[in-house]
Amino acid sequence: MDDLAKPLLIAGATGYGAWPANTLAGARRCLDAPFDGFEIDVQLTADGRVVAHHDYRFSPDQTRLGGDWLETASAPIKTLTLKEARRFDVGRSRPDSDEARRYPARAQIDGLPVATLPELLGALRETPGAPRLIYVEIKTNPLHPEDAPAPEAVVDAVLRDLAAAAWEDHAKIIAFDWKVLRLVGDRAPAIRTAHLTVPRPDEARLRRRRSPWYDGFDAFGHGGSDLAAIKAHGGEEWSPYYTDVTAERMEEARALDLRVGPWGLSGAADIRRMAELGVYSSTVSGAELP
Repeated sequence: MDDLAKPLLIAGATGYGAWPANTLAGARRCLDAPFDGFEIDVQLTADGRVVAHHDYRFSPDQTRLGGDWLETASAPIKTLTLKEARRFDVGRSRPDSDEARRYPARAQIDGLPVATLPELLGALRETPGAPRLIYVEIKTNPLHPEDAPAPEAVVDAVLRDLAAAAWEDHAKIIAFDWKVLRLVGDRAPAIRTAHLTVPRPDEARLRRRRSPWYDGFDAFGHGGSDLAAIKAHGGEEWSPYYTDVTAERMEEARALDLRVGPWGLSGAADIRRMAELGVYSSTVSGAELP
């Protein structure tokens, strides 16, 4: 297992705390900053194009159409063509929205359409110096498949775009839906993956049964350990919310030969603490650099 003295520093959702999330403008600003790469969330349009967006629909608090804020969420992105999806402007937060209050210093940029994965890979290719990394979070929803792309379709489209850009060696695919990661392993075993998890009380790891998110590898079947379940599923990296990372869990990860790459960090103190614990990489908001 890699043991890096200095963890990789990855800008989450193209630096969502500082710049518009999942946008080409945000990506370019990340590439001008001292990041090792950036992370994006991806959806699949009705005509098979991979676009960077966190939610399954365009949100009224983050989206304008023809200069006006949406009154309700859009139709699922999976039902829109790329041309239809690009009509929406995702460069600003609605004033007085929760997002605006949460990130008051975030840049507001007019006229930002949803970005495609090839456009973002193009920005990476154009950046001088050593190749930067891209973490691609594939957004599916086994509980509500009517809202989200089918795992097989979106995995194939992401792999297609990575191959076309010859960026497979500098990419990592991450997902909360572990079926996605199994499909990636079957189709492109050389591409790195990471198993995302959310914080849960210890007793919930034992109590929960057959969640569709875990592709048949729930923690309760592995002694209550998310990490043991990830290893049994063929995983190589545990990617938890950063508050789940403790010295004890790092020791467990090392025993299982799993890298640890936390997400959700927003401050320099959190970044330093994760580095001291020995994580492989940290995905941060971009609002504060160490």
